[in-house]
Amino acid sequence: MRRLLQLDVCVRLSFPLLLLLLLLQPTLQLAPFQSRTTLNSVTSIDSNNVAEFSRRLANFSLRMYHTLNSLRPNQNIVFSPFSIQSCAAMARMGASGETADELDRGLELVSNDATQIAKSFNDVLAAYENSSILHIANKIYIMKGFELREEFSSLLTKQFLSPAENVDFARNVEAAGLINSWVEQRTDNLIKYLIPASDLDADSRLVLINAMHFKGNWVHPFEERSTRNERFHLNELDAIDVPMMHLQEVLRYADLPSLDASALELPYAKSDFSMLIVLPKSRTGLSQLEEKLRNTPLDKITEQLHEVQVDVKLPKFKSEFQVELTEAFNQLGMTHLFSSQADFSRMLKSPEDGKLKVSKIIHKAFIEVNELGTQAAAATGMIPVPESEFISLVEPTPFHADHPFNYFIINKQSTVFFAGKVLKL
Repeated sequence: MRRLLQLDVCVRLSFPLLLLLLLLQPTLQLAPFQSRTTLNSVTSIDSNNVAEFSRRLANFSLRMYHTLNSLRPNQNIVFSPFSIQSCAAMARMGASGETADELDRGLELVSNDATQIAKSFNDVLAAYENSSILHIANKIYIMKGFELREEFSSLLTKQFLSPAENVDFARNVEAAGLINSWVEQRTDNLIKYLIPASDLDADSRLVLINAMHFKGNWVHPFEERSTRNERFHLNELDAIDVPMMHLQEVLRYADLPSLDASALELPYAKSDFSMLIVLPKSRTGLSQLEEKLRNTPLDKITEQLHEVQVDVKLPKFKSEFQVELTEAFNQLGMTHLFSSQADFSRMLKSPEDGKLKVSKIIHKAFIEVNELGTQAAAATGMIPVPESEFISLVEPTPFHADHPFNYFIINKQSTVFFAGKVLKL
């Protein structure tokens, strides 16, 4: 099973133009695997801090999901809460006053102290710093002749692991080539020509980039030979034929009567990552489920999961989603950063006359789910685990995702890295 997810986040600050650009490019390639307990480790991180960070990120994820869903009610959605939150948190390091306060509240950050906020993100970055599956990299490009304020630079360099490099944005073709080359290297050449040269000019001051690259294999792969066309029910009346994947395996499953839904966890190999699928019991129950999820922490779902023999049906699907997040941020109470009242005075050592403000936030995501392996996945040297030949006398529990559902890619702390819904295929 192969899954590819690409995600770009772009925030543009102007003074007359300060460019803050963040790119998130995860790539998921799923296939056979072993155990999920061999993550390159969260052991040195305070588990209480990680749990609080994850809880707040999960809350932000559900609030952002509801907002995006209200803006695009009839579309499939895929986005990265972690990307959006970390992107805005990097900008928060240079904010003051009500601009900072709104970001603290709207992003549900762990503190109103910049040092503590940065430390909370560093805990996540440090947990995966040596991972062979997830690669997260940050980079700051600053206009030649300008300097970052020491506190801002220190927080981004030490906690967000984001070193600074001087570049002449006036030579926009050369500058764009330098930045795009770095992005390509950090995303295994999956993101090319991220920044058009026309987006850079002599007024550009700062570019911050966050690149994330993820490759994971299913612990229990779906066999391509088991995939066959079946009906996916768009509602009670309409259905379409889609390639439906099949799997029978012992997996973590939960019946959720309070949500009128069930949940299934599909783990990724050699990591603590998994996909959590929440499936309404009714073909038309997704909207009701989404409302209930607003007040249901994800860890309240994952703590109910238990191992049972499950008969899984999951459609192959592909979703692409792009949205300008200004309206979503406004709805979540983060308005100052876009206005003339924005205060990003803690970014540059010698602020120029005028005010910095965010002009737009662009978020783009793409996810593809199918059974195929890839050259990159094969190069990881992962060894498939043979399927058990044990024959159970117990009838497997059905989990048939043949109608709209929600999904989340999380780690064992329920930190939400990606979230979305499949509404139509």
